[in-house]
Amino acid sequence: MKHLPLILAAVALLCPRAAAGQDSKKWKPYQFVGNERYDYKVVMSNDEEKKESGWILDLRKKGAEDFEVTQSYRNVVKKTLPGPEILAGSMGLGMSPIFFLMNPAYSAFLEQLELKEGEKLSLFGAGMIKVTAKETVGGRTGYTCKFFTKQEDKDVLACEWTIDPELALPLRSVTYEGGKEKFRFDLLSYKKD
Repeated sequence: MKHLPLILAAVALLCPRAAAGQDSKKWKPYQFVGNERYDYKVVMSNDEEKKESGWILDLRKKGAEDFEVTQSYRNVVKKTLPGPEILAGSMGLGMSPIFFLMNPAYSAFLEQLELKEGEKLSLFGAGMIKVTAKETVGGRTGYTCKFFTKQEDKDVLACEWTIDPELALPLRSVTYEGGKEKFRFDLLSYKKD
């Protein structure tokens, strides 16, 4: 019985959140439905310049169990580049854009978050995700979720995503480094047929 006050306090804290959660939604990242196309503008920044490109992900249903997945990149490159660099498109990411759009490690946390302005999710003392606002990107409305890490006892913005709970990928994704934007993905359009 010595733990009864703690149990009652926990119940009291959880009850209002359960009622508040009825108006909010949760996100299921990477739950593609097929016959859909995501078209993103991608901006990579370094100290000297910004480089703009594009990334398209197209998923088509192929039978009951399969998707045909097509990715394409849109870049402007100098025609004087060596052939292999032109074929690579000089995107310069070194790996699939999906890791820069949203690191899959973060998705486990984001799918636990209630998408409602003012909600917060602590990441075991390593940081916090806060739902700060609603915004429209690429003609769709989503919730802006900001991920802050702890650095020298300060909250530092590391990433932000704008999430539409109806889509499998974020509407917007921004990765920060040293307080400046490093990678930015903005949805230009989403089509489902």
